[in-house]
Amino acid sequence: MQQDIDDRIRQRAHQIWEEEGRPDGKSDEHWARATAEVTAAIEAEAAPKPKRAPRRTKKTDEATAEGGEATPAKTTRKRTPKAAADSDASTEAAPKKRATRRKKTEET
Repeated sequence: MQQDIDDRIRQRAHQIWEEEGRPDGKSDEHWARATAEVTAAIEAEAAPKPKRAPRRTKKTDEATAEGGEATPAKTTRKRTPKAAADSDASTEAAPKKRATRRKKTEET
């Protein structure tokens, strides 16, 4: 495990050295920077991902009614008669074009 980390640090330090134009005398600086980057990457990989709340389904609501953990049921909205009529009308036929009004011009 440690050997893998050292290899990653060595490769990253070499990459930094090449990116900076292969300067002389900066090996300690490159090594320190590579160590910090690789360590941060390893910690990010090892960090536990936050758990999401489970999705609510009809089955989970039924299970809670049988004696499981009680959670409030999600309410659904009902369609109003006007909204239902509008959606039904839009699927049956294309809307009619509105007639445009022409402006009256004054004749002198």
